[in-house]
Amino acid sequence: AVVSTQSGHYGRGAERGLLLLRVRDEIRMTIAAYQTLYESSVAFGMRKALQAEQGKTDMQRKIEELEEEKKDLERQVNELKSKCDAIEKREAERRVVEEKKHAEEIQFLKRTNQQLKTQLEGIIQPSKK
Repeated sequence: AVVSTQSGHYGRGAERGLLLLRVRDEIRMTIAAYQTLYESSVAFGMRKALQAEQGKTDMQRKIEELEEEKKDLERQVNELKSKCDAIEKREAERRVVEEKKHAEEIQFLKRTNQQLKTQLEGIIQPSKK
């Protein structure tokens, strides 16, 4: 009876040992899975950080390009304003010259008209006498 009790006791000990080995293996596999998950999440985080940095660099380059384009457009605007001002000034001067010329022409025509009128009156008046 003593032997059978001991073998039963040993049987349960061996069973318990096997269960503990299985629990240990499960724990090791779980730890390995968490380790892999941790490593892949760290790698993912690094990739995202690099992408963000690259995106930031790209955005800074785009900002610099747009600022350069803005300066170029502002320079063009200033050039066109200068040209426009020069044209307006030239046209104003031309208009003044044209108006002066026109006024002189009108004066000339008035004088000529007056002279012709006087001559005509001179021709008409003697025939009345």
